[in-house]
Amino acid sequence: MGVKTFAWVLLALGLAMALYGWQVRNPAAFVGIALAAVGVAVLATSGRRPGG
Repeated sequence: MGVKTFAWVLLALGLAMALYGWQVRNPAAFVGIALAAVGVAVLATSGRRPGG
């Protein structure tokens, strides 16, 4: 699994947890938001290595 695939999985899992947590008024929503934010950050910073 590559970095971008991992980031997309984090983003999808985070969004799913946020939606579920919001519906049942559970603190899992905050964990989902954090996971989604990490996924976005990894996607934003993942680039090709120079010379590689």
